[in-house]
Amino acid sequence: MRLAKDRRAGLTLVEVLVALAVVGVALIAWAGLQARLARVERANQVRREAAAWMRSELRVQRSVRAFACRSRPAPSGWSCSVTRTCLDGAGSCEAEAVRVTITPPETPALQGTTAVWWPLQRAPVEPSP
Repeated sequence: MRLAKDRRAGLTLVEVLVALAVVGVALIAWAGLQARLARVERANQVRREAAAWMRSELRVQRSVRAFACRSRPAPSGWSCSVTRTCLDGAGSCEAEAVRVTITPPETPALQGTTAVWWPLQRAPVEPSP
């Protein structure tokens, strides 16, 4: 009877191998998750940079009537385009819609739109009392 008790005291080779397999699968899953998180973080960084460039370009386009991006040069592989649409019925185009499209490499394009009423832009700014 004593021999049977001693045999139950330790782990068998099969139990050890199953435990190692479970740990191995968990480590592989964790490594895959880390790789996916790194890709998502890089994509988010590109989107933040594109959004910052778009905001900067919209500010510039509200100040000047330009049909090209002027806030900064495009990084390699990126593109920027400006589209202006006249909003008033008169031929003077005092009111315009300005759409800026920033296209980073390997990610979807980001678009921003603003409107400009040029008589207001040219009006002198009076200090508040």
